[in-house]
Amino acid sequence: MENNQYPHGQKMYGLIKEVIDVTGPRLPGSQEEKQGAEIIAEQIERELGAKAVTETFKTPRHACISAIPWIGWCAFIAFCAFYLSPIASLVLSALLLLFAITHIFYYSHLLDPLFPKDESQNVYAVLPPKSGNAKYNIILSAHMDSSWCWLHSYKNPNTMMIKTGLGVISVVALLIISIVTIVLESGTSISFMGLRTVFERVSSNVHDGKDIATIVMYCLPVLCLPGFYFLTQYLSYDKKIAAPGAMDNLSGVATCIEVAKHFQESDKDVAKDAQFIVLGTGAEESGLIGAMAFVKAHKDDKQIVDENTYAINLDSFRDMDHFNVVKKDSLQFVPFDKELTELSKQAIDNCGVQSHIIENPVGGSDSTAFAKAGIKTITLNAQDPRPTDYYHTTNDGMDNLKIDTLEKGFEVVTELIRLIDKKYADDQDTAQMVKADD
Repeated sequence: MENNQYPHGQKMYGLIKEVIDVTGPRLPGSQEEKQGAEIIAEQIERELGAKAVTETFKTPRHACISAIPWIGWCAFIAFCAFYLSPIASLVLSALLLLFAITHIFYYSHLLDPLFPKDESQNVYAVLPPKSGNAKYNIILSAHMDSSWCWLHSYKNPNTMMIKTGLGVISVVALLIISIVTIVLESGTSISFMGLRTVFERVSSNVHDGKDIATIVMYCLPVLCLPGFYFLTQYLSYDKKIAAPGAMDNLSGVATCIEVAKHFQESDKDVAKDAQFIVLGTGAEESGLIGAMAFVKAHKDDKQIVDENTYAINLDSFRDMDHFNVVKKDSLQFVPFDKELTELSKQAIDNCGVQSHIIENPVGGSDSTAFAKAGIKTITLNAQDPRPTDYYHTTNDGMDNLKIDTLEKGFEVVTELIRLIDKKYADDQDTAQMVKADD
């Protein structure tokens, strides 16, 4: 594939293809993810001439989004338990909701120790500043792993949110039904034998409101079954149809490498005092495990993390009409840096495309890990935020890439770094003037 109109996009396309042709999908903690990390480490060393460092860590298996089908199957068990004891279904459905809240919506990782572990890895390289004197750090980060295939998105993205929402509502409904049944004392041991007695009383016209409530409570949980089924079908564990991850997120990885190379080879003074850290994280799809491991490992490493560190997280570049500045992962409750948000918007606008400042409504990005560590951070992407048949599906292969968007993504990130460099210089000048006045 040759396209001289987009030289950087072309180069990035080649870097992405080099990984996908060997690994295919790279699920968190898989051998393919490890292979991909090794290839990316080789690319960093080849393109940037810097030593790539690999740091391993443990990632829990199916303790985050990939647990959703298991929640659906466990909800079926809770449904069956209802007819033995509403107390049992209450406990089971409450535990399922608690797990969903703390591990799928919010990435607390509280129960990670209970899950089997796989080994994942981060890959990073430190590029010394051209001036020889590092005054600030820029972390260019992107995750290297890819996702399981989201079946609802793959089959019909227009109904994906409806089916998923119905699944969640169904688990909540079973919880409420169980509580009402217990409160009404329609039998903490509802069973077919018990219902037989109730029906006999109703047919003999010798019944009260409690008997009617018992019948209603017995029937209502059946309405939850379609929602439970939708949860079981949320994604597939079959590696063969997992997402190859060309857009999400080898496009981000390739952008990190190409942008760092640009500043390394540029004869201009822009970012000459910046030390670049090119970082590929693992197990992002398991709840940002890799980024969390990186900040934990380097929290006291002043060479990489200090008050003058800016973390630019790049995550999926495809859709030219959707260049987004993600200012917050809503369900992680951590806002990203306000100044970087404004500078990112300005960078996109300066590159001649429409900018959008958004909040990530579900899930999270690696910027959450950086923000929690006190690092100034922002996430950039070029991706339609609505459900699509190419996000986290088997359709996210090489054919899914848009080389003009890759090129524009490169331009946006380089422009953002130029603006950061200017801001840092302006801040230093202001600080010197204040000091002189004192």
